[in-house]
Amino acid sequence: MRRVLFNLTLLAIGLVIYTASPFVAAWRLREAVKAGDTSYIESRVEWDKVRATLKDSLAMHAQLLPAATAAGGEIKPTLWQRVKGAFGQSMLDRFIESYVTAEGLPQLFEYRKIWRETIKGEPDERLTLAWHERLQRFYARIKRAEFQSLTRVEIEMADRNVPERRYISVLELMGTDWKLVSLRVFSLDPAERLAAIARNPS
Repeated sequence: MRRVLFNLTLLAIGLVIYTASPFVAAWRLREAVKAGDTSYIESRVEWDKVRATLKDSLAMHAQLLPAATAAGGEIKPTLWQRVKGAFGQSMLDRFIESYVTAEGLPQLFEYRKIWRETIKGEPDERLTLAWHERLQRFYARIKRAEFQSLTRVEIEMADRNVPERRYISVLELMGTDWKLVSLRVFSLDPAERLAAIARNPS
């Protein structure tokens, strides 16, 4: 009986570790981008697949502004939407090819960090928060997680500053490592966003 209980305990521990492993991988990749660890980033991303899925989702994302107008909202176009409207898909492609790389992602994070510090006055959370507090914030932004198979998991996260913007990441287990194979971005339905603002105008 003890042997059976011991084996069941080991099985339960193994299941917990396996279930948590893709989320730990996503967290470590996020931290690597912040730290500029290009070798780790390079080894954990299938770049061609990620660029392709990101391009497709951003091209579709550009259609959300007219939808918001049709829904009766007064949602101002963001800088990113204005850039896409002015320069078109070719510039979007060049941007993704240049910055969705092991070297480019840390640069983008650094640009965004400088903007938050200088414009919004927000301190770098790596200097003000312990790792477990950053992990807690990361977990709080996960809106959905689904194991599509034993070796594939999809995670939907809310943007830190724009909650209605969502990122859907797909990680696949390759050998002993979880790797990012797909990244899509989308916004919640504009009508739903307007209804939420009406419910909570503050």
